[in-house]
Amino acid sequence: MMYLLMCVALMAMDYRGHYVPRIRSAIEAAFEPLYHLVGLPSRAVKTVTEYSRSYQQLLDENRNLSEVILQQSGSIQQLRALQEENLRLRALLEATSGRHFEFRFAEMVQVNLDPFSHKVIIDRGSRDGVFPGQAVLDGTGVMGQVADVHFGLSTVLLISDPDHALPVQIARTGLRTVAYGTGETATLLLPNVPQQADVRLDDLLVTSGLGDRFPPGFPVARVTTVDRDAGETFSVVRARPLAALDRGREVLLVIQRDADATGAKENMPGNNEPGQAAEDSQEATE
Repeated sequence: MMYLLMCVALMAMDYRGHYVPRIRSAIEAAFEPLYHLVGLPSRAVKTVTEYSRSYQQLLDENRNLSEVILQQSGSIQQLRALQEENLRLRALLEATSGRHFEFRFAEMVQVNLDPFSHKVIIDRGSRDGVFPGQAVLDGTGVMGQVADVHFGLSTVLLISDPDHALPVQIARTGLRTVAYGTGETATLLLPNVPQQADVRLDDLLVTSGLGDRFPPGFPVARVTTVDRDAGETFSVVRARPLAALDRGREVLLVIQRDADATGAKENMPGNNEPGQAAEDSQEATE
């Protein structure tokens, strides 16, 4: 009953003085902070959701960009590798210019740089005319010689192998000696150089042509140390091979032309007498 009377009174007041809208406005103004407080959780959830969505979009974009960068980086690396390979091939071709030889490209398929055995396997064999004792080069110098030949593969004994000996001469003076492998790709040993011999640091060593294995004039190494002992007959000379014995992939097989080519063909499998190839391989490492 009391509520009814209050309602009637309020209606009369609103009819006469229009007080109710002002009262309603005052009440709404008083409760406005409460409205904001009640709506705060939903707004917070909406803000967090939008932030999470934006953050996830940024993560996705970052991931996509990272993938693009990786793909571009891989392409650039591939291009660089192709450029380096082209440079190596060009160096190989330049190394052959002006010489009376034929050359056959080959690629390494396996490398063994054990301290006691420095050998690589190439993808050429008897079907390609490879023969034991055949000289092998890269774009900068002599790498070694063919030791074993199979149908589609061959084993190359590197000049750094402890069992390898290579007749060389000093390009500046013409002094002939022998360079031995040490088991280290960066060092060749020349133990039989006379004390009075004119040997200097950075002297170029080239193949002498003796032994009928390596054609003369191909670069082999540069002198790095000369040890002279007054009480010894010979100096001990060390040299660094010019060929990239522990790097690179492409090599050249040397085929001599004209009269020399005849001797090369006689060493090819099928033209040797029984056991001759094995003897040639043995002589190659002596």
